[in-house]
Amino acid sequence: MDELLENLRAIVGHEAVLSEPDELLVYECDGLPQHKARPRAVVFPNSTEEVAEVLRLLAKKHIYFAPRGAGTGLSGGALALSAGVIIELARMRKVLRLDLANARARVETGLVNAQLSRLVAAHNLHYVPDPSSQATCTIGGNIAENAGGIHCLKYGMTVDHVLGARVVLSDGAIVDLTSEDRNGYDLLGVFVGSEGTFGICTEATLRLTPLPPSVRTLLADFKSVDEASRSVSAIIAEGLIPSALEMVDGATIRAVEASVFAAGLPIDAEAALLIELDGLAAGLDEEAARCAGICRTFGARNVRQAQDEMERKKLWAARKGAFGAMGRISPDLMLQDAVVPRSRLPEVLAEIYHIGAKYRLRVANVFHAGDGNLHPYICFDSRDKDEVMRVKEAGREMMETCVRAGGTITGEHGVGLDKSEYLPLVFSDDDMEAMRRVRAAFDPLGLCNPGKIIPTSRSCGEARAAQTKLASKTHQANFDVIKDDAQKAPHAASPNSAIARKDSPDMNSSEGALARAPDSPQTHAHVDASSAITAFSSIPHEARNANGLRNALAQIVGEQYVTQLDETHALIVAAAPASVEEACELLRYASSEQLAVIPAGSMSWIEAGNAMSHTDFVITTRRLNRIIEHEPADLISIAEAGVTLNDLNAHLRTAGQWLPLDPPDDGRATVGGVAATGVGGALSHAYQAPRHHIIGMHIALADGRIIKAGGRVVKNVAGYDLCKLFVGSYGTLGLILDLTFKLKPVPASEATIVSQGCFAQILRAARSILHAQLLPSAVEIASLNHLTSPENELANVAREERSACLLLIKFAGAGQTIEYQLRRAQEILNRENANGSLNIATDDERMWREIAAARPTMNMDDASSKGESRTRREHTNQLIWCAQVPPAALEEFINYAQAFGRDVFHRSSFWHAGAGDGRLRVAVPLALINEERAIEALRNLRARARAIGGSLIIERAPLSIKDNCDAWGTSADVLSLMKKVKAQLDPDNILSPNRFAFA
Repeated sequence: MDELLENLRAIVGHEAVLSEPDELLVYECDGLPQHKARPRAVVFPNSTEEVAEVLRLLAKKHIYFAPRGAGTGLSGGALALSAGVIIELARMRKVLRLDLANARARVETGLVNAQLSRLVAAHNLHYVPDPSSQATCTIGGNIAENAGGIHCLKYGMTVDHVLGARVVLSDGAIVDLTSEDRNGYDLLGVFVGSEGTFGICTEATLRLTPLPPSVRTLLADFKSVDEASRSVSAIIAEGLIPSALEMVDGATIRAVEASVFAAGLPIDAEAALLIELDGLAAGLDEEAARCAGICRTFGARNVRQAQDEMERKKLWAARKGAFGAMGRISPDLMLQDAVVPRSRLPEVLAEIYHIGAKYRLRVANVFHAGDGNLHPYICFDSRDKDEVMRVKEAGREMMETCVRAGGTITGEHGVGLDKSEYLPLVFSDDDMEAMRRVRAAFDPLGLCNPGKIIPTSRSCGEARAAQTKLASKTHQANFDVIKDDAQKAPHAASPNSAIARKDSPDMNSSEGALARAPDSPQTHAHVDASSAITAFSSIPHEARNANGLRNALAQIVGEQYVTQLDETHALIVAAAPASVEEACELLRYASSEQLAVIPAGSMSWIEAGNAMSHTDFVITTRRLNRIIEHEPADLISIAEAGVTLNDLNAHLRTAGQWLPLDPPDDGRATVGGVAATGVGGALSHAYQAPRHHIIGMHIALADGRIIKAGGRVVKNVAGYDLCKLFVGSYGTLGLILDLTFKLKPVPASEATIVSQGCFAQILRAARSILHAQLLPSAVEIASLNHLTSPENELANVAREERSACLLLIKFAGAGQTIEYQLRRAQEILNRENANGSLNIATDDERMWREIAAARPTMNMDDASSKGESRTRREHTNQLIWCAQVPPAALEEFINYAQAFGRDVFHRSSFWHAGAGDGRLRVAVPLALINEERAIEALRNLRARARAIGGSLIIERAPLSIKDNCDAWGTSADVLSLMKKVKAQLDPDNILSPNRFAFA
């Protein structure tokens, strides 16, 4: 008798444990039958508590396990290696709560993807992520793989739609993770896509999205794949973002048309594009006509539009049924999954067909063309051993081709067991070591789905050798070119004057990422960190003062770039490195001397969070200020961390593109600072927070090692998404060196409609606007104290009206669409607020800048002496706190704050709130509050926020408040997990110690 099986049955029931060989046969593989491993048992828990009890038992006996959903994965990720146990979640498929008011659902993760959309369709909602297997795949599997699907081009991948997750760790601990709070690391973001190696997600809170008001679906057919792929790049470069943009080649078309999925695709075509646009009907036909025109320009023979919903569904059924239809032309298929920049599609596709011919294999293609996610089908017969070997070699060459083009090895299927040997094509040993450390923080026992994603030493070395062979010569040649250019460059302080060459090195390589232009024409001798360390170490410990430290730092960055902060930081100096090398030397120096360092950009957030236990110096990235690359055809840009958001957008707008972020800022924010804080503003309603726009970065860890996270393609699930972890980490895990952003086209027109009224009226009007699905970019409610600039005519109107607050609704889009939105919004606002006044501003930039700046009305110059710096006035003269609550609870929370939190929600406070996302930010002049009562009020408001499913953080406050009220309010279980992540990446606690109260 197997004691383990009996113990498992005692937990979940006798019928919920499978152990017989014939019962286990179906669980030997997932949707990729090339990999097989028989589990010791399969367990079917019925609740989170049962999962936790099972894992506690397995941990006690040190037995490996692997979570599994529907088994539709295509990477060998759901296999239980080493005779481990499979935790099968198929019986956990309940919808736990439908929260229609907040457009979200809490479900058990065994629920089938398509069932959720069917359930909420009657409420005009759907769950956006739609992988081709959505009729059978589960929510848990989607979360494990960060699944994409047809409509992720416009709406994002699974991670963009998961708001919370209940996770069981390998020791049986249950942790609730969320993406909506700003009170800690984005553990949920890094968990999504971890392929079951961090823990088991048993319940998830998912964002539901309104069904689009109107849809246009086009089918364009071409004589060649090259013509179709060039059309894809042209559509995106034109500023059009379809909700879906798919390509099928001739072989796939003919297979589909011979199957039950036939939809009238022309069988003589060699390629076809399926294009879907959605949004308001006003202006949508114009966009469809532009797409059709582009396709015809690039050689489309015919472009037809689906005439009704039935035809539209038939076309999409054909696309989603392509995989099954391919069985008509081959007994076996190897479905690859890789991503390349859109602009490289033509050449990469040509090379993929060439590789197929080279290995005497038939290759067909059907893929997500809009985001460059390729799915080559390699046709073969598994009974032919020689052909199987040729398939493996062809697959490797295809992966190498995609990586060489600046892409990645997987966009949605995951790494799993199948592609782990390819991971070193994309990431260095240091990159993968950082991933292992993060994995160890979640799973210190090493029991959770072992053998997946990160390769063993042997396969790692083999893949590294292959990478060197395919890329080293090209990278070195380009590196030499950019180094020569850097040495000749006169100055790099202006981002627009230092745009990197278009043929600069691939940013996936360390060479391309780290070549930098100098800060000034002055020649500074390269100083190794050891000289500065030796110099400082020679000073007796008791005599090491600010001057000694300053001298040591000056040896690395130059004396003129070591400055003292203002008089509130008398013993703290800031060093400004001019290069990545100098930044890393500073960190190595700090690490060797056990000095505490604060990474910073403009230093406007330097005192965020809890009071740090100690600080020795600041590293500011202000001299790392180059825009490295901007590729309009791919809608991506790469910039050093010290580039200001304003400067980046000024450059991007010359090409009709922008980065749609509006953090709390007065114009000084750097892109590194925006990432480090992870804070969004009013535009988050339509464009979401910074975490959704960052697809790659380079980071210097506390010991000076550089790692890469993500890449330069918009869809990437290779390895763990460490970008999510560093965004919002406030400089406690590493120093961000550069970032890769995905961009948006600049809207053709913008306008803001402003209404005044009492809070209840204004909120009711805002909800009516949101319910009408007018698709605004922002719906913001602001206190009367907001628009205070004398030159702002809307502020003057507000003062005359003496209204309680303002409603600002921003629209952005094509002219015809804007006209419709403004007209309908005026009708709604007039109906909701008959006595109020309406104003429309088409030049609204200053107004939104003031909202982002978030300044109280108190005149800081009058309240402070002239000798005080601006930084000091900001930090000593105001308290800023922020809350995040479910949108439907915003009115309740604000009313509660006004009634019971008057000490921190004074009538003279400045505040603004997002009606669509439940975000509230309040700035209070300290001269108007009593600190003891403020501390009590903040604690009460935090408790209230938690009770309604939200959170509250203290963004800025004097030490006397911070010392008595935790800035974050992070739950104990999440804080414990954060502490483990911190210990893995910064074991000596060098970076911003105690900012998150780990001590």
